[in-house]
Amino acid sequence: RLMGICILELETYEADDIIGTMTRRFPIQSIVLTGDRDSLQLINDNTEVYLTKKGLTEIQVCTKDNIKELFGYTAQQVVEYKALAGDSSDNIPGVPGIGEKTAKDLLVRFGTVADIYRDLDQLDIKPGVHKKLAEGRESAQLSFDLATIRTDAPIDFALESAVWDHDYQPELYDWFRRLNFTSLSEKWGLQPADGVSAP
Repeated sequence: RLMGICILELETYEADDIIGTMTRRFPIQSIVLTGDRDSLQLINDNTEVYLTKKGLTEIQVCTKDNIKELFGYTAQQVVEYKALAGDSSDNIPGVPGIGEKTAKDLLVRFGTVADIYRDLDQLDIKPGVHKKLAEGRESAQLSFDLATIRTDAPIDFALESAVWDHDYQPELYDWFRRLNFTSLSEKWGLQPADGVSAP
C-alpha cells in the first residue's frame, strides 16, 4: 500500500476468486503470475498464465495454444482433471486411487466428470477403475468444487485505480530502512516522511 500498488481483497473470497473475476470483468489482455496450477482454468483468448517454477528466474508461459501440449488437458479440463486426480499441494483429494495418467485417459475418452458419472455403468473401463470411481463419487464432486475458481466476486473496483504511477507514500522510506532495502531506497529516490529517518 505504501508503494501505491493496488491491493484487492474481499471477505469470504479467496485470492484466486478475485483474480478470476478480474480476468473476466474487463475486455483486456490479462497475465496471471502465479505458482498455482488452478489458475490454468482461467486461460482463454484474453488471459495467459505465467507459472513461476523457480521464483521469478524460471517462468512457464501458458496460453490457450500450448496448455494441452504442456499438461495434457485444456483450460476447460483443469477442474475436471483435478476432480479426478486431485492436487495434494491444494488439499484437493480427487478420487482415491485415480492418478494422473488414468484421469487424463478418462477425460480424453469420455469428456467431463459429469459425463463419466452419468454413464459410469456403461463405460468401457477396467473393473478396478470402475470401483474407484463409484466409491469416490462424493470426493470427485468435492474436489470439483474446491478446484473451481469463481469469476463473479462482487468486488467494487475500477480499472483506473490499478494504474501504478510510482507515487510512493513518504512512510515507505522508513519501512525500507527497517527491511534493509537500501539499494531500492536509493534507486527510487525515497526520502524520510518528515525529514527524519526511523532508527
